[in-house]
Amino acid sequence: MVVLIVLAAAVAVLAVILVANAVRLKPTPVPDPLPPADETGDDAAVERFREMLRRPTVWGLHDPEADRSSFDGFVPLLRRLYPRVFDELELELVDGYGISLLWKGADRDLAPVVLMAHHDVVGAEASEWTHDPFAADIADGAVYARGAVDTKCIWAGLLEAAERLLAEGFAPPRDVYLFSSNTEEDGGDTTPHMVERLVERGRVPYMVLDEGGAVIDNPPLGVKGQIAVVGVAEKGVFNARIATSAEGGHAAMPSLEDATAKLVSGLDALQKNPPASKLSAPVAAMLRELAARGGFGLRLVFGNLWLFRPLVARIMQGGSETAAMVRTTYALTQLEGSPAHNVIPRQARATVNVRVDPGEDVDAAFARIKECFDDATAYELFEVSEPSPIAPFDGDPAFEYLRRVIASAYPDAGIAPYVQTSCSDARHFHRVCPRTYRFAGILFAGDTRSRIHGRDERLDVEAYKRGVGFYIQLIRHLDRLGK
Repeated sequence: MVVLIVLAAAVAVLAVILVANAVRLKPTPVPDPLPPADETGDDAAVERFREMLRRPTVWGLHDPEADRSSFDGFVPLLRRLYPRVFDELELELVDGYGISLLWKGADRDLAPVVLMAHHDVVGAEASEWTHDPFAADIADGAVYARGAVDTKCIWAGLLEAAERLLAEGFAPPRDVYLFSSNTEEDGGDTTPHMVERLVERGRVPYMVLDEGGAVIDNPPLGVKGQIAVVGVAEKGVFNARIATSAEGGHAAMPSLEDATAKLVSGLDALQKNPPASKLSAPVAAMLRELAARGGFGLRLVFGNLWLFRPLVARIMQGGSETAAMVRTTYALTQLEGSPAHNVIPRQARATVNVRVDPGEDVDAAFARIKECFDDATAYELFEVSEPSPIAPFDGDPAFEYLRRVIASAYPDAGIAPYVQTSCSDARHFHRVCPRTYRFAGILFAGDTRSRIHGRDERLDVEAYKRGVGFYIQLIRHLDRLGK
């Protein structure tokens, strides 16, 4: 009887603790808020954006016949669209086509801020689109164009903000670099070379802001409303070419030791035995912010991660988007076997694209592949990049400044850190600048994100206009950024 009484008391105490933590879970407040953002882009700003989108700036790094004419004419176009920017800021071309604009600040002893994007885009097949991908048509309140989201909207928003502030006679309190790469989509060297230049000049940034997160209106876990997700890290990446070997022969006499059989078996083992899921600090913080805006059940679970962390990690495995947030992923992208239907080849090949969780490194992720194949297997790794560090986000002055600007422009949105599952040029800056963040100050409503690199990429016109207001606020109040 005594044991039952003690057990019941323990359960009651646990229940009280769980409920109390759930009740206490509230959205993190934004201290010392900025004035509300009452400035936005106008119709003329939208037209300038559309002119930029009409340039088919597909770099084609590996195409020796690639047409560079759109890039040749891009800076002259920008000079016409944003004359004050190009009259008053210091232009430097990186590798001929990367665009660096230095806006000198009042105190040049302060470390600069880098606000960046990229103006190259991936290709698009016009026959697959509802509207010509480089016509920048407006339909149903949205502009349809390749690059509308990824990421000419950011670059145009930055230039609009600078043009507007220069017209007011505004001067930033510290140096600001507006930088746009021409080779981000191809993994080129423009951004690494920009980083090298700044380091050599002793101008290591205090903060960097690149693409990545955004304001979204369809958050995970069924949470309603808008939330601004700010990337504080990004996963590493590498591609592994895998080649299995055997004697080969006629298809009438197959064996489980054939190259194709060994390749399929190993890939099957890799897919069916994913890494264990784990909640990194930024993912856990994101989930708490989401839950704070959700129902009591969510708050009960995510307000008590000390107890439910393993359960939450397993729940996150249930969806492809959430699973990618909590573990290294292995995507089978290419297969090559026999050139004939009745011949077993001597060698079979596959390519696996790996996105490495910030909690491990490339070596550990590669070792997991090798465990699935025999010693006769050959490997080749290419386009290798380690995961980025995790930028400070819990009370850090730079992150808090971003929160204040976001709250000013999007007062109804929650704000949360997250780990970016795709790659960006921010990773090159993150090697030298701890405060490197990934966020577009624009509402990507509905299926906007899923159309990046896909057909009918589009951005709501009003979302773009509001995004211009965000970038005005971001630059206007830089005197409130830490030293």
